[in-house]
Amino acid sequence: MTHLRVAILQTPAPGVRGETAAWAACLQRIDDAARDEPDLIVLPEAAASPWFFGGRASLPEVREEDVLSALSGRAQQHRVHIAAGLVMGRPYAPQNAAVLFSLQGDEVARTTEVEPGSWFRPGRGPVQANILGIPTTLAAGTDLLDPLSIDAIVEGNTQLIISTGAPRAWVRDGAVVADDTSYAMAARAIESGAWLISAGRVGVEAGIVAYAGGAGIVGADGNWAVRAPADRPGIVLHAMEVQRATPRLSSVPGDFSTPPEPAAGGNAHVAALSLDPSPSAVDLMESVRSAVRAAAVLGVRLVVLPDLTGADPRAITQAETLPLLETLTAEVGIALVVSLAERADGRLFRSTSLVEAGRRIVTHRQTALSRQDMAAGFTAGPTAPPVVSTATAGAVGLLGGLEGATPGASLLLRRQGAQMIAWSTGEPGFNVEAVARTRAREQSMPVVTAAAASPGASIVDAGGALLAAVNGSGRVAHAIVRREPTGLPS
Repeated sequence: MTHLRVAILQTPAPGVRGETAAWAACLQRIDDAARDEPDLIVLPEAAASPWFFGGRASLPEVREEDVLSALSGRAQQHRVHIAAGLVMGRPYAPQNAAVLFSLQGDEVARTTEVEPGSWFRPGRGPVQANILGIPTTLAAGTDLLDPLSIDAIVEGNTQLIISTGAPRAWVRDGAVVADDTSYAMAARAIESGAWLISAGRVGVEAGIVAYAGGAGIVGADGNWAVRAPADRPGIVLHAMEVQRATPRLSSVPGDFSTPPEPAAGGNAHVAALSLDPSPSAVDLMESVRSAVRAAAVLGVRLVVLPDLTGADPRAITQAETLPLLETLTAEVGIALVVSLAERADGRLFRSTSLVEAGRRIVTHRQTALSRQDMAAGFTAGPTAPPVVSTATAGAVGLLGGLEGATPGASLLLRRQGAQMIAWSTGEPGFNVEAVARTRAREQSMPVVTAAAASPGASIVDAGGALLAAVNGSGRVAHAIVRREPTGLPS
């Protein structure tokens, strides 16, 4: 465990002109932050220049070598690591970059954004570094929004992620339209099991690009430990105890080449239940019946239930519970997704089932298990999460438990022709809603998530926007989602 004190500079948007004055002010902010004796200072992207250039990048007012020299000098003077987002290579081959300096002022890492704005040249992506013995990943721009970035981060045993990209918004018809990516940052922290530092800036640049602020630090559970406001500059200070990373990411078996079955598009009224398993199986089933019947009255056609197993895998099992749920679906005419403990062949599984029209359509044995699951005797299943064709909600991809924390599982469902994801989990110990929104955004399809009372239940549209959310035991979130057609001839 390493103690790390971090200062994040949330800076105002630079002007199109006046780079010299803006850079001088940025250096003064570094000096101000250094008074609190941090171990690391983080500056947002384009710290020394405008980020937006449109069709052409102008000659810099402050030379690139002078910027690097100034940062190196400040790092050495204040005995602090400095991670800064910079525009490099102007005017002929500009790139959105991030650079890390050591306590001695040496440049120890440099990265460039893979898919930047059209006026930048594509770069190499996140790189590995080391800060006070802490394995660190440095990322520029929007690189962490790409789910493929997480594999290398986990393989590098990263304990700390630094993202210099400043969340942006756009000025359209005089209004600021924000692009909220904070939940994706939370998801990356959850997947990697690492702390994540996210930069930020405020104001409007060139009358076109606005910045959403929100610089801060996310813990490995996906919750923000500290976060700056959206509307004013300043310094975010936080001390953290960086521990060994415990990634929740796991590989998922499956065939990515399977062509999807044709499925028509349309709308689907769906619901998710937030519920803590009760010590009494009778009370638990009565709560489920009441919630499902209430959802059916509202016109819901698919209900996702949380993991009903609870702390004791012997209490609520598939053998006695699924027949009751089959009867319930026949009674109300909707489909149900639920996770339960399953005993088979002398082994114990966490299994996710879809029940419709009085019968079980499929049961999937979860492939991703926590250490607590394995200690309780659960065994990982051998096959990938399935896509199920339903009469009520189209092609539904099933995820159970920790599978939602694995980007590859959702990608597989998408490629198999899923039109939405139904994720049934319990109390996994992280920000479930942030992961659900990230999966929806990554795969461009709705995600319906049911969990225990504390994480709650949520429904997210294909763009990652939250349509409905509840928390507390026995509460139902419901919304109408759009299913896109799959595998149909053009």
